[in-house]
Amino acid sequence: MDNTDIIRKLKDNNYSFDATEDQIVIRLGRRYFLKLYIENNAVFKYEDMVKQFGLTNGKSLRVATKISIMGYLIFISFFAIWSILDPHFFSNGGKYFFIVITPVILFQLIDFLCYKNRLSKIKKLLKLND
Repeated sequence: MDNTDIIRKLKDNNYSFDATEDQIVIRLGRRYFLKLYIENNAVFKYEDMVKQFGLTNGKSLRVATKISIMGYLIFISFFAIWSILDPHFFSNGGKYFFIVITPVILFQLIDFLCYKNRLSKIKKLLKLND
């Protein structure tokens, strides 16, 4: 598949992208994108990336989600230990911490599933192997 076919398919399906002669960057969201590297009118490499904290180098969607979930789990484990050792933790408002942090973790998982689904649709459209 050459450069013009890829650009035509992306325009037909209303995906926003930036194209240069050897690279196409497809925007999936504010910080999510898919980079296609093109050489001799064929896609020889592609990578999905997530920019975190405005950094120029990103990580793949799967790695970024794993890192954020692990960070939340480490953060929660300290409060879990505190709740076990302090008998008055839940009476002092500790239950509200768990009520607030649970939707944040669920949002991370739903966000991952949403963008993973969008990535798979684009890869299927462009006939890229997973």
